[in-house]
Amino acid sequence: MGRQSVPRDQWLAMGAECPTCGEQVSEEDVYARRPVPEDPKLLLLWCPECGERMEIHHV
Repeated sequence: MGRQSVPRDQWLAMGAECPTCGEQVSEEDVYARRPVPEDPKLLLLWCPECGERMEIHHV
């Protein structure tokens, strides 16, 4: 599983990159938001290309 710490504004503007295959992932690929959907600090995503699970920590 890949883990990245990304500033919230950067994530919303640019998305992130899968550490395995390099595919761009975006908010559309998020399957869970923790601790609450209204103000998530942690996003859990699946890469649509290779299936890698990722965590994005907002800093």
